[in-house]
Amino acid sequence: MKILVAMDDSDFARHALDEAIKLAKHESSELVIMTVIPHMGVIDELPAGFVEKLKKAGKKILTQASKTAEEHGIKTTEILEEGLAPADNIITCAEEYKVKLIVMGHKGMNAKMERFFLGSVAFRVISHAPCSVMIVK
Repeated sequence: MKILVAMDDSDFARHALDEAIKLAKHESSELVIMTVIPHMGVIDELPAGFVEKLKKAGKKILTQASKTAEEHGIKTTEILEEGLAPADNIITCAEEYKVKLIVMGHKGMNAKMERFFLGSVAFRVISHAPCSVMIVK
């Protein structure tokens, strides 16, 4: 069984990872660990190397999460994507990897702005996911 863990650099995501590891150990599952960095499109005023810094930060999140899971004997796959709406990336990844469960924190790093403009990522994932979703507080 594959479990998708949506990660950012928040405590909520780290708690979600811990729960996913517990489930993966119990169910002999593989973790698909995913993070989504913001898509900047063609913004002329970005400082040089800004997108590369975002990618580097995303890769660091994935590497740390994978290391934690692998210390518990859990096989992992790392996914780093760029997107305008992280929920869409998470849902698409769940479909492509045929995951049975998505585990994510109930809030992310940008929860206040995100809810104001787009609605909660967690709510959107719950509403449109092709599988069960576990929200961790």
